[in-house]
Amino acid sequence: MLNQKHLNTFMKLVETEHFTQTAEQLFMTQPGVTQHIKKLEKHFDTLLLQRYGKRFELTLAGEKLYQTGLKMRLLEEQLNEEINHDDATQGICSMACSGGLASFLYPYFVQQQTLYPQLSVFVEAAPNKNIINDLLNNKVDLGIVTVESAQEQLKQTLLGYEELQLVLPTSIQVTGSECFAELNKIGFINHPDGLHFIEKVFSSNFKVDYKGPDSLNIKGYVNQSQQILLPVAKGLGFTILPKRAVLQFTEQQSLTIFPLKITVQEPLYLTQKRYRQLPTRYHWFESKIKQLLA
Repeated sequence: MLNQKHLNTFMKLVETEHFTQTAEQLFMTQPGVTQHIKKLEKHFDTLLLQRYGKRFELTLAGEKLYQTGLKMRLLEEQLNEEINHDDATQGICSMACSGGLASFLYPYFVQQQTLYPQLSVFVEAAPNKNIINDLLNNKVDLGIVTVESAQEQLKQTLLGYEELQLVLPTSIQVTGSECFAELNKIGFINHPDGLHFIEKVFSSNFKVDYKGPDSLNIKGYVNQSQQILLPVAKGLGFTILPKRAVLQFTEQQSLTIFPLKITVQEPLYLTQKRYRQLPTRYHWFESKIKQLLA
């Protein structure tokens, strides 16, 4: 392997054209400079300099080595510039959150991208488990989840809370003391975070009757966030979603919010890798998310 220190001595010698000046500028002795050149010549098994008196001329091999050294120096300068360059207005920003939050946040992200077209914004709508896995596997850099993670690799910041709502079709009325039985008769429209949400709401409001997921009458499953409320609006079942996601549904007249005795709020955690430094282009997104969800 080429000794970088020996190459630096050779480059300086070519540029000063003087052994003594090279030694002074590199804080070496003149015999030390000569020794470096000899070791380079031994490495390449060829002469690099033709010496005459106190002067020298480069051999063909020496000229090639010098030109290659210049290219290496330029590449190193470019590498240093690229490594230390961190532009807040360009590059990829990859984030993940629930479908409801994605629908709410994405228009603000697009506005930022319109101002800075060299930004590439990727937003993945996914359940908590997938978001955490994608963060750990570096598939996304920022995530918003509703659970505290035990992963030491992750850092979480509490953004705020979001109310969970039990949503019924307007065409079906649920009243009286047998609410759980009536709801179960209608059937639950499940989704990626559905069982997590229903556990929180039902264990607080129907703790006597609710016996866990196995006691549920599940009528369907939808993993597209914008479609979850469609079967509810058509009278096919009920579901539980964050209030923000419910408000984004266009057919509000087809939905009824069941009045829960105990309001359940879901925490929102901005989550990222603890030891993964994010580029400055993420600063605006982090600030905007905190502002909007506080």
